Amino acid sequence: MFRVIIADDEYDIRAGLKRIIDWKEHGFVIVGEAGDGEEALELYLAEKPNLLITDIKMPAMNGLELTRKVKERNPDAKIIILSGYDDFGYARDAIRYGVNSYLLKPIDPAELIAELADVKTDLQEELNASYEERKKSEWIHDYFFRKLVKGESVQEDMSKSTRWHTLLQRHYFAVLLVELSEYGEQLLELPESEIRLKKFAVRNILEEMLRDSGVGALFEVSDDQFGVLLAGDDIQLSEKSVEALCRRMVECTELYTKESIHIGIGRTVGQIERIPQSYDNAREALGLRFFGGAERIYSGYEVNGSLDAWSLEWNPDRLCAAVKELDKAQAAAELERLLAELSRRSATPATVRLALLQATIRLSDVVVEAGGDWKGLYGNLFPDADWIAQTRSEAELRRRLGELVDTIALFLERTRNEPPESGIERIVAYIRDHYWEEINLKKLANLFYINSGYLGQLFKKETGQYFNDYMNRIRVDEATRLLKDPRLSIAEISEKVGYKNTNHLYLNFKNLTGMNPGDYRKIMQEKRNSNDESSK
Repeated sequence: MFRVIIADDEYDIRAGLKRIIDWKEHGFVIVGEAGDGEEALELYLAEKPNLLITDIKMPAMNGLELTRKVKERNPDAKIIILSGYDDFGYARDAIRYGVNSYLLKPIDPAELIAELADVKTDLQEELNASYEERKKSEWIHDYFFRKLVKGESVQEDMSKSTRWHTLLQRHYFAVLLVELSEYGEQLLELPESEIRLKKFAVRNILEEMLRDSGVGALFEVSDDQFGVLLAGDDIQLSEKSVEALCRRMVECTELYTKESIHIGIGRTVGQIERIPQSYDNAREALGLRFFGGAERIYSGYEVNGSLDAWSLEWNPDRLCAAVKELDKAQAAAELERLLAELSRRSATPATVRLALLQATIRLSDVVVEAGGDWKGLYGNLFPDADWIAQTRSEAELRRRLGELVDTIALFLERTRNEPPESGIERIVAYIRDHYWEEINLKKLANLFYINSGYLGQLFKKETGQYFNDYMNRIRVDEATRLLKDPRLSIAEISEKVGYKNTNHLYLNFKNLTGMNPGDYRKIMQEKRNSNDESSK
């Protein structure tokens, strides 16, 4: 989400702007509002928004002066001017200051949406360019810190780098592990470019906070995890101070990026050589997510000893019996019995995963007994070979086991009644016949009796495209056909191909064809006229 500040001396105008459109739908979130220019400048410097929307006529400092001062500090600032005055002089000055748009009151929602789309495109292009630049320099930075926290040797000249040398001269150290909570779900639902931008935004916020605090460095550990090496004195790295910093990290990430994170806190150590111990402790702390509920922060000081998985009272045979009988209620009860025991006995992630392995092995026997291919079934359901090791929460454990039980039960039911049909071909055919309707993975999963998570992975595997990308391609292809008919307006075509908002058609059409629908229609008309002239 891109952040917006609104400045206008009339409260009703500010309130109306917040209600006039669905900001979140268009990729923006309003993070603040101001009643005069001075307040707006102070707010802009504090919040560092991606877009400023300001009225021209305001007390203390007018919108043009505010624009000038903002542009002095950030020449690339995105600004939209609002005015009740249809005066060329105002517009001329606004353009001279380099604003993105000049809109007259009362604001037309469609016009505002169109301007926001242009701003969003500019911001995304800048982020992509910035991402590529930063990626080059961040690789060495991340490589160094990954080596350091894992206790692996690094080149001596790297450890003496000015950027890192000062940090490593401090007396106390602690490692944090920051995990993107919804990364797995995003892989199923979003295109790679959008996921990359979300990660970029989270990293920006966390790095800015660490720069302000002056106590640490952030680095990427894996696709869904960042690490933080904190370094400071005994007060800065006290348990209370570190937890307070983590709370702010969680709150700011949620506020400014609308993304949720989980943090594991490693115990503070007093020597560089012991940093890997803090890292391992942070990993163990993050593992407490399994039974953490709504909690976002987990401390390594709370990590206890492990439970022997083989001492569990839970018996997987009862679960298998319920699945064979197609008794979903009893199967669900058996799964809850397992989770309750693991929670009651404070099982570590390693023990939980071993219990999960026991259950899946016994369930695979059920598939084999029915003449099924358990490797194929498991492989389709969980294409990642390390899916057991990557299970990180009670909710995920419940979901994975529930998916497995439901899939096996469906397999048994179909095997006993009728042979299974080819799934993905029917789904693709359905999409092509109903692309103008509101279609999502959940709806398709319900229609074809397939788990939505499994369907998202299978769709990508079989078609080579993410579901949303596939839908946009079909809709844009149909729009290119309809644009050849001059009797249809752009809004009518947008509705016919399944876009509720015309802006969505513009954005996806330009992304896939390199031009907007109007330009495409003009080119087609010119070709048609040329052909008509040639035939005379």
